[in-house]
Amino acid sequence: MLGDHADAPLQWGPVISKELEIVGSHGMAAADYPELLALVADGRLDPRQLIGRVVSLDQAGAELAAMDSLVAPTAGLVVATVL
Repeated sequence: MLGDHADAPLQWGPVISKELEIVGSHGMAAADYPELLALVADGRLDPRQLIGRVVSLDQAGAELAAMDSLVAPTAGLVVATVL
C-alpha cells in the first residue's frame, strides 16, 4: 500500500473489547517464487482451492471497488475472465 493508503485504519475499540486477534500478511518475497511454483507444478499445491468465485470481465470493476469494504463479501480470490 502506497501514498495515502500506506496506513490502513483499524477500529481498535472492538478489537480490544472483544479480545480479537489480528492476523494478516503482505505478500511473499520474490526469492520464494521458484519453490512455490514447483509445488504447483508437481501437484502438491492446487491454487484452484483459493478461488472463491469467477466473474466476467464486465464485473471486474465492481469487484475491485468492493475490495474497499471492511468486510469481504466472500472468502477466496475473485478471478475475472473473458467468458
